[in-house]
Amino acid sequence: MMLDSIALSLVAYEINKELIPSKIVTLHQVDQYGILMVLKSKKDYQNIFFSLRPDRMSFFISTMLPPEDLHSSAFLKQLQSQLQGGRLVKIEQVDFDRIIRLVIEPYQKFGTPTKYILIVEFMGKHSNAILVDENGYIKTALKQFGSELNRYREVKPGILYKHPPAQDKLNPLTVSKEQFLSIFQRSTFPSQIEYLGQFLYQNFQGLSTKSAIDITASFNLPPDFTLIPLTSEKIITLWEEFYNLREKIVKHDIKAQLLIDKESGKAVGCSLLSSGIFKETEYLSFDRVSTCLESFYHITVNEEKKQKLYQTIKKVLQKTREKLEEKKSFLEQREKEIENCEQYRKKGELIMANLWNIKRGIAQVSLVDYTLPNHPRVEIALNPDLSPLQNAHQLFQRYKKLNPGKERNREQLLENQKSLKQLKDMFSTLYESKNSLSELSALYQELTVPNYIKKKKVGNGKHLKGRVPSIQKLISSDGWTILVGRNNRQNEYLLRHLSNGNDFWLHNQTRPGAHVLIKNHQGLPVPPPDTLIFAARLTGYYSKVKNNETAQIVYTFRKYVKKPKDSIAGKVIYSQEKNIAVVINYEEIKKEINKLIVV
Repeated sequence: MMLDSIALSLVAYEINKELIPSKIVTLHQVDQYGILMVLKSKKDYQNIFFSLRPDRMSFFISTMLPPEDLHSSAFLKQLQSQLQGGRLVKIEQVDFDRIIRLVIEPYQKFGTPTKYILIVEFMGKHSNAILVDENGYIKTALKQFGSELNRYREVKPGILYKHPPAQDKLNPLTVSKEQFLSIFQRSTFPSQIEYLGQFLYQNFQGLSTKSAIDITASFNLPPDFTLIPLTSEKIITLWEEFYNLREKIVKHDIKAQLLIDKESGKAVGCSLLSSGIFKETEYLSFDRVSTCLESFYHITVNEEKKQKLYQTIKKVLQKTREKLEEKKSFLEQREKEIENCEQYRKKGELIMANLWNIKRGIAQVSLVDYTLPNHPRVEIALNPDLSPLQNAHQLFQRYKKLNPGKERNREQLLENQKSLKQLKDMFSTLYESKNSLSELSALYQELTVPNYIKKKKVGNGKHLKGRVPSIQKLISSDGWTILVGRNNRQNEYLLRHLSNGNDFWLHNQTRPGAHVLIKNHQGLPVPPPDTLIFAARLTGYYSKVKNNETAQIVYTFRKYVKKPKDSIAGKVIYSQEKNIAVVINYEEIKKEINKLIVV
């Protein structure tokens, strides 16, 4: 699902319901197009995230952690300067268009209170984020341009903000029955053939082509349903269906669903309307639209990361293999020369014995070897620019150079053969890991050990030893955040920096393994049953449990988990725990992880 006005209206409703008012703690720019706004409401810390990347426009309440490699820009610095410490007091959608307005009261000790409005326009390649003051004058923008690029409007600091040009479409939330029937009658003129989805997209504001097709499907009609022939009764029926859908949007009575391809098990889209209409697709429902949109956003980002990482590793391995194959050919050729190095000494001695009979300037000479039976003639290539004596010395030098290197050359051949075998194993690992970001990342790190890939350095030239560990994050079907530490360093960081006292902590009772944390944003005494069972299965999956074995998992509040003094990383003691037994089926859990993983 492309981000359209239906999704924007539902997310805006969720923000108004959960986060208004909130204090703006800080802002981060996660990439060229993405802004993460960290907020503190009465309940907890939560984030608003939006991305204006044309092929990945996004807007949702987020549990995203700021990435290690944050982006910086003049736009971000201006937002931080003007908005940090302020209060988000209102969010509104402009006329059911793909434009969101965030009304912010900046932090101000003295003087008359002012307001800023962050306007986010989700318009494909023309998307933009623009900060204006209470009088409508632009303070800064993600994309700034003048009249030379856009004759309709300029976007520069100090200029009065101008709304994007109107598309001459109707607002689907306010259109009357008479207007609806009227545009239908115009669209069904005999010389004109239109699909219903095309009709909806062309006539109603804020709809994407995908959502227009989904609306058609929600009417129990095929995607290629045409307007010709169409009776008056059928048009009335379509109006009733349209009106019912509009009421659901107004009442925010729509469930978001993740679309998962049954054959591949991969998420292929996100929908608000097309429940159960495609047989080849599995539907995973979410209570919050934001949770569904965030899940699909991260799945898409991770898929792109996987492809880039896969291609990077593949390119490195192919380049390394080419070098090793070249080195192998060189060493094999050198080994042949070493095996025949005795001939260089022999030829040099023959030249020395026949100096009187060899003329300077010839390229080849044939000499009799009287040391061998039958006295064979030996053909010797000469350098015509050198004297016979110099040619003999050159052959002796080659003999001296090759003879001692026999053992070393064999050692290098064995090392080369071993490296090629390791490389073959790495290629196999690469193909087996192509669908797992964590496994590809581990392989990437493994390639830094033999220096196939150089380690990244920070500004002072030191390797990134103290980097924040990458914590796996999943969103359960109930919309709860689950964090997983898969080694001692990650476990330590999870407990020290990412947990609160009322979060739920899980661990395998009898085996070493992962620390799993269920974030308790709602402050409930117990998480939803499905979330708890899934987190328990994750805990068993990332510990040393055999396939189809029953794992005994303990869980308790994070405040009852303590770290003994001077203990190793990841070592903890806990109390007031409860037990849950789950069967660990690796294949099933892996499929669930691939559906729900976001980081």
